[in-house]
Amino acid sequence: MVSEIYLTRLLATKGTLQKFVDDLFETLFSTVCRGTALPLAIKYMFDFLDEQADRHGIYDMDVRHTWKSNW
Repeated sequence: MVSEIYLTRLLATKGTLQKFVDDLFETLFSTVCRGTALPLAIKYMFDFLDEQADRHGIYDMDVRHTWKSNW
């Protein structure tokens, strides 16, 4: 019985936060106001992933693409 109460609360919280999370990602990745350029924070993160791949000797472009797709 207790786990059902927590599950209900968890689902309610998820429903409340989902719109804010969706809006955040829309703001970060939307290029409507900026043309086609990504925000500098996103570019920095992708550059950081490339640097880490170089540092660890990962030169497979599929791996690098997967890192950038699944962050």
